Amino acid sequence: MSIETTSPETLRKPGLRIWGRGIRPDDRQTVWLYRRANGAQSSVKLFGVANAIELASATSAVLAAVLWLSSLPQMDADLLDNFGLVSILPVTFWLGLCLTTFSFALSLDTSCRWPVLRPLNLVLLVFFLHATAPVVYETLRYSWAWKHLGIVDYIQRHGSVDREAPFLAAYHNWPFFFWMSSKLAGLFGLGSIEIANIVRFFPVLANLCYAALLVTIFRRFTDDFRLAWSAAWVFLCANWVGQDYFSPQAFAYGLYLLVLATCLGPLRPSSITGSSKAHERLHQLRALLTRGTPRVPQTSRSIRILLVLLVSLSIWVMVASHQLTPLILISSLFFLSLLTGLSLGYAALTALAVVSWVIYPAAPFTALALPEEVAGMLRSFSGFTEKFIDTSTVEPEVAIVAWAGRLLTLGVAILAGLGWLRRLNHGGRDGIACALAIAPLSIMLVTSYGGEAIFRIFLFCVPFLSFFAAALFFPTNMSGRGHGTRFAFAAVTILMAIGFFFGNNGKDRQYRFSPDEVAASQWLYERAPAGTLLVEGARSYPSQFRNYENFTYVPLSNERPDARNDILSDPSGVLSRWFRNESWADGYIILTRSQKAYVEALGIMPKGALDNMEMELLASPDFQLVFANRDARIFTARRFLQPKQTE
Repeated sequence: MSIETTSPETLRKPGLRIWGRGIRPDDRQTVWLYRRANGAQSSVKLFGVANAIELASATSAVLAAVLWLSSLPQMDADLLDNFGLVSILPVTFWLGLCLTTFSFALSLDTSCRWPVLRPLNLVLLVFFLHATAPVVYETLRYSWAWKHLGIVDYIQRHGSVDREAPFLAAYHNWPFFFWMSSKLAGLFGLGSIEIANIVRFFPVLANLCYAALLVTIFRRFTDDFRLAWSAAWVFLCANWVGQDYFSPQAFAYGLYLLVLATCLGPLRPSSITGSSKAHERLHQLRALLTRGTPRVPQTSRSIRILLVLLVSLSIWVMVASHQLTPLILISSLFFLSLLTGLSLGYAALTALAVVSWVIYPAAPFTALALPEEVAGMLRSFSGFTEKFIDTSTVEPEVAIVAWAGRLLTLGVAILAGLGWLRRLNHGGRDGIACALAIAPLSIMLVTSYGGEAIFRIFLFCVPFLSFFAAALFFPTNMSGRGHGTRFAFAAVTILMAIGFFFGNNGKDRQYRFSPDEVAASQWLYERAPAGTLLVEGARSYPSQFRNYENFTYVPLSNERPDARNDILSDPSGVLSRWFRNESWADGYIILTRSQKAYVEALGIMPKGALDNMEMELLASPDFQLVFANRDARIFTARRFLQPKQTE
């Protein structure tokens, strides 16, 4: 039953479900027909039901926000255990998460006349998932995010990067993200610590941008607003791999989605010219694979020119910021050219930009790294799972966290497969979404990311897996209109959000750094001269964010097991020999709470090993404690001690 063929007599039938499978009450014509058939009194009744849905959704959203805010003071980051953030989340937090999910499900009702409720709830979900940790932890998560601050600091001090730098060389050769960050920080006179206090909220901004771009992309796959918005919701709950922190990857990923949104929208050809039989067959194949795709909106020539310039600029900025993302973009744009008639020039421009950057600006890095890259490609398949935690060697809680992320990934894939089958059964082909979902697999063939590759593949696949997962509930405009479908969607995504917290935040006992750890690192990195040997219990602490080139780093967790055991059995003797080397201008040993959590949780060292090392160093005549607070200890060899002051 369609709106155009619905008569007043049909609307008078007893028991007709206005919000059921037949009629779309969000269409004004339907309301007009209903009023004409039943009179103004019934029309008021109709709008009364709609207002009840909208008010229930709005009230739930407000209560969810209040519960989230009230839960924040209840959390104590010092009480984190091996379940990470999950271990300190109060009941009010989970209740608020359920309420915002319920509110979003209500906003998907086709009778809801307050469309603002959908983006409002998406924003609330982003705050629940991504703002909780930075607010509660008070510091920037992840040691590699601090390392990125070190490149920004280097540019601030030297005015440019060093393309021949032996350490962190890739960052110096793909520096646009860091250069842009340093310029923005310079405008406000911010140093590394001040930047860290701001960019701890970077995941919030990043995911808000991702969600907005993905809604735009999904609307190019379907004209059903429920599917587009629910797919964005699934994406936020499913994207647990943690690549949205302050990094070139997160920045380039946003540009990737921007380019896709533009090429699927205003730059997508509305018609394909060509009169040959080959063109006709190609057009028929494209029509088959893109059946059900909404028509492309017409745009003026001047707007298209501006968008072409925007896409071209985005491609060059992406190429200058990150090595991997442009390679996936080439594959994605190539598929779009095949399926939509998009000009091959965009894929060619990206390929040209990559090649040009590799052979000219990044030439010093390329000359040194190319042989290893080639060798890495040969090893990529054998090392595909090397980043996976061996759950047989870690503590039980860590194993549960690892399996939660894996099960969430598997669950999303299963839901996506079922959603694709349901769309196919209803006549949809979704060739574009399928192509974009498989495009990231190309990185297995052209990079040496090894075990890291599987996480990057999921990162680029998950938007389109999310689309098909949402399609399991809303496969067509006329399907999934009952309350049961929306509540089933809410229940499934709540389970996904729980999996997200385990996968994304389950290791926060080792990845969260206390203010005391930050203070210790700041003291060290601001005082040590060039040529300093720095021995670390592990790399998991606020490291390399200032004057990073002054140090030679030796994380004990990365040593060979036999060498590590020798150090742990006689830390004073072994480390004394290291520091007696006359080539070192200075030397320190830093041991922190997060380092201990890291090596113990992953089974790298026996429990209490770094505590025992502290005691040995405190008792050793060769070492002196020069800095101490609740969560960190810094030692130096006594031969370096004369110019130093103990704190």
